[in-house]
Amino acid sequence: AAFLGGRLLNRGVGSLNMFGPNDDGVSILPAEELPKTPPEIEGLFVERQDSLIIVEDDRATGDSVAGSPVGIGGGSKFEVLITTDTLVYHDTTQPPAQRPTGNDPRVIQQTLEAGTLDDLIVSQSLIMAWGRKSGDRIIAEVVVYLDLGIPQKP
Repeated sequence: AAFLGGRLLNRGVGSLNMFGPNDDGVSILPAEELPKTPPEIEGLFVERQDSLIIVEDDRATGDSVAGSPVGIGGGSKFEVLITTDTLVYHDTTQPPAQRPTGNDPRVIQQTLEAGTLDDLIVSQSLIMAWGRKSGDRIIAEVVVYLDLGIPQKP
């Protein structure tokens, strides 16, 4: 998970390129449960207020939430509203055991399991949310979170 999350954050890989080939030889095929469009927001989890989560996105364009809490990277902050209809998934994709070489490319199938907002960790969870914008909020239809920096069990 740290491999995948670090790859996304450190390279500034956009959502459309997230699942495509990269110069590290790893391609990630998106899970069937995910919408075919890019997420409305992609960034680090900053804060939760009941069914509202704040996400910080350094690469985002547009308006950020006025008065939102200070995040870790100084990026734009957005509100994501979780409703009873929102599907929440935990990304459980495992990185390859060895780094691939140019002659040995790897294709990884993204795997998801049902998730809960209670598992989000400030500055340690990467959030991707699909939904519709309503003013300065995103009303989420699908949310995926990935744990950064939490060691995987063997």
